[in-house]
Amino acid sequence: MKTISKLIIFSFLLTAFIAVSFSACKKDTTMTVVITVKMRSDTNIVVPDANVYIRKGEMNVEGISDINGQFRQTYKLEAIFDVTAIKQIDPTTSISGTTVVRLVPGQTVYKSVFVN
Repeated sequence: MKTISKLIIFSFLLTAFIAVSFSACKKDTTMTVVITVKMRSDTNIVVPDANVYIRKGEMNVEGISDINGQFRQTYKLEAIFDVTAIKQIDPTTSISGTTVVRLVPGQTVYKSVFVN
């Protein structure tokens, strides 16, 4: 009788442990990257309306920097991306710059691209 009681209690505890282990909440792995486009000659000057390209393999995102020279994008998977920023000055002149950004799970990553 004592053996059956111990077996039932052990089975209950084992079932409870397995249920808790598999029902644990997943951590938020959303990652945001904030790209700031700045002039190389004076890093205090931001570049609004620059075309920003975030690329790696088949993952391509394009956008335009805002009035603060920033472009934001959110991802669900960790990755390392190549970033290019191009600002068209006039029909024949443009300035550009590149950098690399590594996304960190659950964090916002800030990276600057310096154009000249």
